[in-house]
Amino acid sequence: MNLHPLDLVIIAVYLVAVAMIGVVLRKRATKKLDSFYLADRNVPWWMLVLSGCSSYIDIGGTMSMIGLIFYLGLKSMWATHIFWGWFIICFYMAFQAKYIRRSGVMTFAEWNETRFGTGRDAEAARLAAAIFLLVLMICNLMFISVGTGKFAEEFLPLPRWEATLIVLAVVGVYVTLGGFFGVILTDVFQTLLIGVGAVIMAVMVFAKPAAMTFIQKDPAWFSLAPTWTLWGGFAADTPAAYQHFGLFGPLMAAGFFWMIFRLLSGPNVWDFQFFLTTRSPRDAQLAAGMWTVGYNLRWVLGVSFMVLGIFYLGTQAGFDAEKIMPLVLLKMPVGLRGLFMAVLLAALMSTISAMINVTSSVVINDFIKRYFAKDMTQKKLVRLGQIASVVAVLIGFVFSLSFTNIVTAWETMVFVVVTVILVPATLRWHYWRFGAKAFVWSMGVSAVLISLRLIFLKGLHASASLAIDVGLGLVTTVVAAVLTKPADMEILVKFYAKVRPFGFWGPVRRECVKRGLVPAKDKMPKIDMLNGLVTAAFQFCLAIMPFYLFL
Repeated sequence: MNLHPLDLVIIAVYLVAVAMIGVVLRKRATKKLDSFYLADRNVPWWMLVLSGCSSYIDIGGTMSMIGLIFYLGLKSMWATHIFWGWFIICFYMAFQAKYIRRSGVMTFAEWNETRFGTGRDAEAARLAAAIFLLVLMICNLMFISVGTGKFAEEFLPLPRWEATLIVLAVVGVYVTLGGFFGVILTDVFQTLLIGVGAVIMAVMVFAKPAAMTFIQKDPAWFSLAPTWTLWGGFAADTPAAYQHFGLFGPLMAAGFFWMIFRLLSGPNVWDFQFFLTTRSPRDAQLAAGMWTVGYNLRWVLGVSFMVLGIFYLGTQAGFDAEKIMPLVLLKMPVGLRGLFMAVLLAALMSTISAMINVTSSVVINDFIKRYFAKDMTQKKLVRLGQIASVVAVLIGFVFSLSFTNIVTAWETMVFVVVTVILVPATLRWHYWRFGAKAFVWSMGVSAVLISLRLIFLKGLHASASLAIDVGLGLVTTVVAAVLTKPADMEILVKFYAKVRPFGFWGPVRRECVKRGLVPAKDKMPKIDMLNGLVTAAFQFCLAIMPFYLFL
């Protein structure tokens, strides 16, 4: 179905406006690498709040979330927060944000230098982290491209790949030209636009009280209480990509095991870089704390679209719940449809822009600048960064062509790629004896073991495969830590005094206290963990509110 000319005008005006931001900011953003990638480390926390909120909302993620809500009901809350790891935002606020900002680095891989030093093993650890992050960013761009194409094919008179390329091209303009300044300013505008869209969607649901009566589901669908298995008719009504949720209890148990390391390992994508742009560790925590509130715009949009989808489409929604969102848009009046297209494009583009910026920074700071162009001027490095941004987008797009549903692309990225680094990243924050060589070996062996499991045990249920992958990673990492040497004590003392992470830091902490670098009795680690748990309960309660308001 083609869009009305008025809708196309609204969308075109929006796309041109955000592209112009990059053009306007081009001179300021391209002064030096800190300007292009970290906005001179001078972003006010409230701007980062607005920017981060929209970066947590994308078309593909929202479409898969709507699918999860449609098939699982209120139990989707457990699946997203535990199995998909959304509780991590709470722990950013509690301690990860300030740890990262205190380090003062530019990239996730560069952080390894502050933890492990500058020797040969430390260099290998930095390189391993950079390679991992580059692969992860390309996988993120792949996942987002899958959602973009699936969304666009419902109403644009273009093949999926052409529609995806158009959106990626516009994002590429303002990220490539405007750098992180462009990312932040467009994200602020886009968060406000998403907020307006969420309010309109909520009003539309309340204006149609009969919509709730169309939801004919098993009584267990309306229950938040977790169960070992889902209701009897779940398998018959659910496509293959979501069938693994049928064994709900085992899957959540494995997911909880995975989530513990996800929470303690810290951010490894755009969030890491966002915290580095703030003025202080305190500002980084404030921004992360407000994200726990702002990200709930996604739940308002998701539940609203799901309710309206069932109301408008009836049983049609059952064939592919991931397509409820674009199909609901087709039922909207002219003009409003164009506005919501702009809202959803805003959500998509804010996420893509952050991913592109991080990918480019890794290529330049951790590869080109470090190994191939040590004497190149800052302006030339920025130009190479712009080229790297374009290449990253194209690679992610090409990989997206091999996936047909969003949830499979998402879970492949999260439970295969991310799991490789979860346990090593956790121990490097929280165990003093974990050295650079252990980091490299544990990542490498974990990657090999997960690959072998995918080849020889690919028929396993998701709960078993996830538990095996994390368990093998844990054993591998602990063995590597025991068999290899820790970093030099001087490096560890400097790191601990600067960052002050909680965990197993006894010998290092005692040395820091002896030198007067940290207080003898530090209550902050315990307070940090308590803050994380309290905020997790707060975030979960906020997330379930749209269910009880709309259903």
